Amino acid sequence: MTLTATLLAMAALFAAFAALLAGLKAIENRSRLHPELLRKGLHVVMGLVLLPLPWVFDRAWPVIVLAVLACGAMGAARASHRLRSGIGTVMGGTGRVSLGEVYFPIAVCLLFLLSRGDWLLYVVPILMLALADAVAALVGIRYGLSQYRTLDGHKSLEGSLAFFLVAFFSAHLPLLLLTDTGRAEAVLIAAILALLVMMLECVAWRGLDNLFIPLGAHAFLRLYLGAETGLLLFHLMVAVLLTVFSLAWRPRRKLDDSALIGCALFGYAAFTLGGWLWLLGPVVYFLALILVWPRSPADRPHTVYAMLASSAAGLCWLFAHSITGKGWLLIPFAGSFAAQLTLYGVARFGHLPDRGPRSLRLVGDIGLGWLLIQCPTLLIAFACGLADLGSNTPVLDVPGLLSDLCLGLGATSLVAVVFYLLVPRIYGPPMREAAINPTFATLGAGASVLAGLRWL
Repeated sequence: MTLTATLLAMAALFAAFAALLAGLKAIENRSRLHPELLRKGLHVVMGLVLLPLPWVFDRAWPVIVLAVLACGAMGAARASHRLRSGIGTVMGGTGRVSLGEVYFPIAVCLLFLLSRGDWLLYVVPILMLALADAVAALVGIRYGLSQYRTLDGHKSLEGSLAFFLVAFFSAHLPLLLLTDTGRAEAVLIAAILALLVMMLECVAWRGLDNLFIPLGAHAFLRLYLGAETGLLLFHLMVAVLLTVFSLAWRPRRKLDDSALIGCALFGYAAFTLGGWLWLLGPVVYFLALILVWPRSPADRPHTVYAMLASSAAGLCWLFAHSITGKGWLLIPFAGSFAAQLTLYGVARFGHLPDRGPRSLRLVGDIGLGWLLIQCPTLLIAFACGLADLGSNTPVLDVPGLLSDLCLGLGATSLVAVVFYLLVPRIYGPPMREAAINPTFATLGAGASVLAGLRWL
């Protein structure tokens, strides 16, 4: 493609974007359409306009330039009061705090780069972003009666089901009609993508669905494309079971609904990238929060921020394992969840009365995290040889196992004492809520590093 043709195509796309904004603004001035309808109309049309990008551009730089220009235009519309009250109402008329219009061009650019000329890996995520997300929002507005709680407020079960159906066909039809994928495989891949991407949409906040939906769909499609029917069916069953398991505890929840779905997603990622043993720590931690410490009378459920703070270190170790294949990364992974369980127990000192001396409670919480998560995970891992990553390490290395258990206990004890000293400052009065999640994430990461110190 010549430079002149490239520049003309870029100008045409940018002009189409400007004309679409102007047209939607004119419709807004002449009618009383719901602001979400205008916003999703912009998403649908722009998504369809950008759908043929892999056939229009054979190089990445035009897409990058267009994304930068689009982000700059969105930023200007936010910064300028005149633009914000004018053309900006098309994108921000809902009144929600969102950067979705900025994430949209970033997601399109990343998809173009990641797909590397494979149109299927680009088209399916764009269809889900343009169509499924818009249909879910509009169905939720018109027919949403069954509400569930998220970080951004409330979403509807009807909207999520509409998202699933549109996402399913957005993947199924291209796979079935335009590729060599078998019928059963096309149905299973589409079902897995629709379910997991729907869960990502439920978890997203402040416009991040415009990133989570396309990038998640791209990653899952790349992972399962070409997989056998039995494997696809098994993974679909695992995703469904983990979702049902998480939502089954909804009446006793400390987490809001989007955080519960986030837990199911994390569990699926742990199983898919690590294996069944990587599920042990997260599942025990999840159950302990519900069974050992029942929900407090004050209805202050934890949001997805709390879920991310608790799982941030573990997620990093999990991704490191998926990239390197090192089995020993399970040790700091388990250490992070053992520390989180202990930290949660210590946190109760700050705002809930506990019977008995605090020193005994502190020791008990340390032992609880270490005994319930760290010990069983390491014992099973060493017995099965799953932690054996060095060629000079025997399958059952008793001295090494004892060393890792001692390091895990020391790491959990250290962060528990540090957090115990910080509790009066964080939980007040006054209560410094903004410091809670970062503290949990930082101490959990530190404990995980100490727990895996022998291998680092």
